[in-house]
Amino acid sequence: MDAFSFERKIKHYSSYQRILLVGEGDFSFSVCLARAFGLAVNLVATSLDSRESLMLKYSKALSNVKELEARGCIVLHEVDVHSMSQHPFLIRLRFDRIIYNFPHAGYLLGPFSSERNRFQIWFHQDLIRGFLKNARELLTAIGEIHVTHKTTFPFSEWKIVELAHEVGLYLVAEEPFSLWDYPGYENKRGDGMCDQTFPVGMCSTFKFAKLFYHSSPSCFHLSITASSPWSGYSGINGPRMERLHQDLVKGYFTSAREMLTESGEVHVTHKTTHPFSKWNIVKLAEEVGLFLVEEAQFTRGDYPGYINKKGSGRKCNRTFRVGQCSTYKFAKLPLQLYFPS
Repeated sequence: MDAFSFERKIKHYSSYQRILLVGEGDFSFSVCLARAFGLAVNLVATSLDSRESLMLKYSKALSNVKELEARGCIVLHEVDVHSMSQHPFLIRLRFDRIIYNFPHAGYLLGPFSSERNRFQIWFHQDLIRGFLKNARELLTAIGEIHVTHKTTFPFSEWKIVELAHEVGLYLVAEEPFSLWDYPGYENKRGDGMCDQTFPVGMCSTFKFAKLFYHSSPSCFHLSITASSPWSGYSGINGPRMERLHQDLVKGYFTSAREMLTESGEVHVTHKTTHPFSKWNIVKLAEEVGLFLVEEAQFTRGDYPGYINKKGSGRKCNRTFRVGQCSTYKFAKLPLQLYFPS
């Protein structure tokens, strides 16, 4: 078909991408993408509202939904972002882009609620965390989750980058958002005065991708798979990368401790120079109920035939210089001395 003979784009999105839109109000953002692409056969647009309540809330919802369906879009109603990965239609699909514009959990105290209220912020954070967790399950290996969100106080207190990190996602990019980039899109309040717009002010589209973890015999390393090649070592001095490595090691320790005999040991071979020393693996071990038995110098000469590998990116089959490194030997703390947090 001629419609598929060339790619059409609008801002971050392409007609070649399989796109899931969630939390749609009057579906005007979905219509904007559909018009830009010509056809919408790669779009799945969803709302929390039922089809009936949608028509009562939004004056243009019915016409927008009809246009989407005429262009080949799948429109689903009553889709909860906290359980969408188990939705009978969505469970078998994977998407290149999952979009949630201006997520909002509603107001705990009705019209008298304040966005500055700590409980209100927690309410929003619970929505975002559940969405990100489910969206991750529906993402292709190189896909991205896009969340458009206000960046000023108190919305900045939602800490959506940290929430994403908690569920195994990392921030690819944060880009300024402008309504002018999406002709026909009308952002809606979605709660109370549903059909009214609101000033978006300063806001950004946050782009997240999956974190993937793997281990090698010599050390435990974090691999991030993104839409562009990445060696696994870019930004190794940065605090964010440092935290990601620490999360990997701490998660490994937690699992390894459960698989250990009472007299067993967990061995981790690791570089001891900066910035690797900042991982503080001894402290991470103590946090999960392990203690350092011994730190022994490591040399490859002691292991004939062993070839250490980068294990990440296009150069994964290449070796790397081990430099100064040690094998750290950990054992279980006695139960009466271990107080998990």
